[in-house]
Amino acid sequence: MSQQASTELTIEEGELPTRFEIELEFVQSLANIPYVTYLLTQLQLWQDPKFKRYLKYLEYWHEPEYAQCIVYPNSLFVLKLLNTLFEGSTVNENGVLEGCEHVPRILQTQGTQWMNEMVERWRE
Repeated sequence: MSQQASTELTIEEGELPTRFEIELEFVQSLANIPYVTYLLTQLQLWQDPKFKRYLKYLEYWHEPEYAQCIVYPNSLFVLKLLNTLFEGSTVNENGVLEGCEHVPRILQTQGTQWMNEMVERWRE
């Protein structure tokens, strides 16, 4: 490998987002209820125990030193809401979450109202 190719690889690697940036972007995307509904309904993430654990892990964003980086604070509300909705679920023998089948439906029926409430809070 030439020295020029080696330098190019280093520059490209430096442009990759950090874990912090990736998690920040994902947490903030939770403020977009239609996107969250898509994740849960189209990708069926509500059945995945790894998704439940990941949401639980992301609760550290509620800590002040991390929360100050959040541009869309309603994303923290949605994160807490999702964790609450997934709280009682368990993993069955097939490795699928049970007890949270209602989560996508709740977001589909209540999501528009929550989005409107979020917009109203932003205006205040």
